[in-house]
Amino acid sequence: MPSLLKRAKDIELKLHALVAEVRELKDELRQMEEENARLRTELAAVYREGCSGAKSSGEAEVKYRGFINLLDLYDQDYHICNLYFGRRRMGECLFCMAFLRKEMELEAPGEDGTSSSG
Repeated sequence: MPSLLKRAKDIELKLHALVAEVRELKDELRQMEEENARLRTELAAVYREGCSGAKSSGEAEVKYRGFINLLDLYDQDYHICNLYFGRRRMGECLFCMAFLRKEMELEAPGEDGTSSSG
């Protein structure tokens, strides 16, 4: 039976190795969160650019402003989907993303130059 001192040293070495691994994971997580934030900002910019091509008169302008407001909410980490609307997001939401995609398709002009929502 190994001595208690040797067992304690072995456990201490294992703990140091585990702490080092946790630090590495935290660094990787921080990098992923930064990249996620950057990608979310880029995605919002792409959606905004797509919306800027929409007609800006009357009802179309109101829809455009509403869509921009929803994008701003999403950028601030709030849900914009009908399931969790207004709740704080802890990550990406497939329902929100599907909603944004659907709205972009409705706003995109059709082949004949008219909006596909009409």
